[in-house]
Amino acid sequence: MISRPHRNLPVLLLFLLVCFLVGATRAQTARDVRIGLLAKRGSEIDVKLWTATADYLTARLPGHRFHLVPLDFTEIHDAVREAKIDFVLANSAFYVELEKLYGVNRIATLINRNLPGQQTTIFGGVIFARADRHEIKEIKDLRNRRFMAVEPRSFGGWLVCWRELKRLGIDPLRFFASLEYGNTHDAVVQAVQNGTVDAGTVRTDTLERMADAGTIRLDEFRILNERHIAGFPFKLSTALYPEWPMAAIRTTPADLTRRVASALLAMDSDDPAARASKSAGWAAPLNYQPVHDCLLDLRIGPYADFGQFTLNDVLRRYWRQLAILLLLVMAVLLTSLYILRLNQRLRQKKREVDELNATLEDKVVERTSRVNTLLDQELYLREIMETIAEVNALLISATDLDTLLHAACKAMGEHSHYGHSWIGLLHDGLVDRVFSTDDSLRPPGTPPYNPHDPTDPFASSAEGSCMTKNQTVVMVRKEEQGAATSRPDPATTGKFRAVIALPLRADRYSSPLGALCVYTMRREGFEQEEIAMLEELAGDIGFAVNSFRQKEQVADLEKARIENYQQTIRSFADMIDQRDTFTAGHTVRVAEYSRLLATQMGLAKEQIDLLQQAAILHDIGKIATPDSVLLKPGKLSTLDYELIKLHASAGHAMLASIPMYRELAEIIRHHHERHDGMGYPDRLRDKNIPLLSRIIVVADSFDAMTTNRIYKPRKTVAEALRELETLSGSQFDPDVVAAGLIALRNVESPDSIDQLPRNQMEERRFSYFFSDKLTGLYNEDYLQIMLRNNQVLHEFRCLHSVHVNNLEQYNMRLGWEQGNLLMQKIATELQALFPGALLFRAYGRDFVIITAHHVNLAADLLRLASLKGTEVTLESSHIDLLEETTYYIDKMERLEIKCEMQKCR
Repeated sequence: MISRPHRNLPVLLLFLLVCFLVGATRAQTARDVRIGLLAKRGSEIDVKLWTATADYLTARLPGHRFHLVPLDFTEIHDAVREAKIDFVLANSAFYVELEKLYGVNRIATLINRNLPGQQTTIFGGVIFARADRHEIKEIKDLRNRRFMAVEPRSFGGWLVCWRELKRLGIDPLRFFASLEYGNTHDAVVQAVQNGTVDAGTVRTDTLERMADAGTIRLDEFRILNERHIAGFPFKLSTALYPEWPMAAIRTTPADLTRRVASALLAMDSDDPAARASKSAGWAAPLNYQPVHDCLLDLRIGPYADFGQFTLNDVLRRYWRQLAILLLLVMAVLLTSLYILRLNQRLRQKKREVDELNATLEDKVVERTSRVNTLLDQELYLREIMETIAEVNALLISATDLDTLLHAACKAMGEHSHYGHSWIGLLHDGLVDRVFSTDDSLRPPGTPPYNPHDPTDPFASSAEGSCMTKNQTVVMVRKEEQGAATSRPDPATTGKFRAVIALPLRADRYSSPLGALCVYTMRREGFEQEEIAMLEELAGDIGFAVNSFRQKEQVADLEKARIENYQQTIRSFADMIDQRDTFTAGHTVRVAEYSRLLATQMGLAKEQIDLLQQAAILHDIGKIATPDSVLLKPGKLSTLDYELIKLHASAGHAMLASIPMYRELAEIIRHHHERHDGMGYPDRLRDKNIPLLSRIIVVADSFDAMTTNRIYKPRKTVAEALRELETLSGSQFDPDVVAAGLIALRNVESPDSIDQLPRNQMEERRFSYFFSDKLTGLYNEDYLQIMLRNNQVLHEFRCLHSVHVNNLEQYNMRLGWEQGNLLMQKIATELQALFPGALLFRAYGRDFVIITAHHVNLAADLLRLASLKGTEVTLESSHIDLLEETTYYIDKMERLEIKCEMQKCR
């Protein structure tokens, strides 16, 4: 017996077979849709970008399978012309070429996902050079330089730039020394960054994308011909153009085109297909006329032969226009005939009018009278306009408020109908300043006037009412009245028919700043048009008064800022001097020498002031230099020198972050650069070094040459100038040296810098560098420096040497520790015997005493209690420092100073 499961098996197999056949039939009936993709040499990268979009359309349009067909520049023309594809995806320039030639129609525009949060449907080109190429600031500076684009047919990477150059009247093939192509946008940026070329152009968002990836920094580049367009987030040098479009060819069914367009527009920005293509989906198709205009301007693509027409071309292309033109000519002829006929009728009518004119003489006389009246009024208003125009000219040209208001009153008073005008200014509710055409017609009394005080006659005048009511006030004198107002004297003002007072305000809604008052002798008083013009003039004067007051406030603030700035400069200079008292005064001298050099070179006062401020702060970076290096009294080692060289960049870092010191920081950074490029910190050379830095270099070196140092004597001014001239063109700028040979020849440099310790800090410094560790006296290093550089001659006269005999035997008998104690006791005794002298321990068992006057050292040494009961004896000799000029230091642990006893007086 067959079980139930086995009986149902044939039915199940039949059902599966039917499903398979139906699926196969549907698969066979699914239509293949081909999308032609412009891919350079069939690039697999481009296909990978858009494969997800084809799959997306397949999923959205059942019954259709979308395939990508990669095509190069030649193949895509054949494919569109022969309808081998249904849709085409190409760059904007190639699309308009296909549209022009084969009538393809855009259905959507790509939304480019440039960077996170930035989506655009437009793009352009950016032209750039390295920011440190100071000689390249504009496109015109690229003449005869190397330039790089992406490739000849790259729209964003070359064509939009080419159009911008053409707009500027530049032919790239003649303008650049060479025009190269990098094939990729990144390669162009790297070529400019590496200095392979001087400048380049890429599509917008390339620089920002590379900066986001950390490949470059935006501040490394300068954008040439930079444009700023609201809403566009990237650096830009050219016009903007629409992104890549998706287009349907002419033979693609309209229903399929509509469905594909709908699917693309419905694509979400986070859809995997959008992310795969590095886009944010698609938008409604934009206007690609700008791309057409670009190709037309460049005469490339479909416009390569634009303008070359034959007669047949003209007839074929413009037959409609020619037909319309012919119709227009016929219409003109017919119109001319009609006008000729009309003129005949007009002549007939003229004869009839001439007959009527004989009866209109009375009417003409009446109208003439009216016209004359209107003409007089027009002339009057024109004169007022000229007066107001004169005052407005004063508003533009006046440099101070008092001059402006005096001149404005004078101009108003010179009007033929205005006998007098004055302006009063309010301050804290009182009119404290008055400007008048005629001082005799001012308000009675002396300012201030109180328009708010009912007891003050001024409050009831037109001027006072104008200020309290903040509106225009007009008062007209009646025939029986004496004057327009009760002041001044009616006998004087009786000629005035009316007075108008107008508030002076910063704007229409502000409180009054004062009032403009005008008196007229015209019988009719003020016309309405005249009042309107005077109100506008009062508004202009009020605006000017407010502007001058604001300028005064700004000037006061600027003065306070400058004073604070200068005080800060002085505080920084004090910080430098407090840090290193050995070179105290160095910054002041360098600032003075810099001023002399800049004046000789003809620099402007503003530059000289900036230079002096920079010179005062040029060593501010030494605040960061270790004390062991900065305060070292002797010559620096190689390591010391490398550490102190950091002060230039350290000073720049300290000041560059402060906006008001940023310009000083740049000058200070380069005050140790050399003309030949061997300086520090940036090894700049020649004119690449800022001019003010080049001046400080010379001033700084000149002061170092003419100032004593503990390790070298100073040079005379003449010697220093000769050394500057010798190093001109290598270490120093020749132009600055030439100015220095004139400006510095008469300076008086300081005679010396005393190297002896003058305060606790210097004593500690000397103890660190020049102290004998056993006795605490100065060591032989400091003695050599003092004698070789004549550092003691101006205060001290006699040098005594004391040699300890038999010290070796003493050490052998009692030990080195007892010998050290003995030397310490001798040092203590010498300090007690000679409190005002300079004491040195030299080469183990010698002491040197330098005194201001001669002393009997032999008698004093007998009193040394520390030597009693020992085998040690002391042997002494002395010289006159004023007569002996040559000293010899014995390198074999003995100081021998040759002299004669009788020379010490």
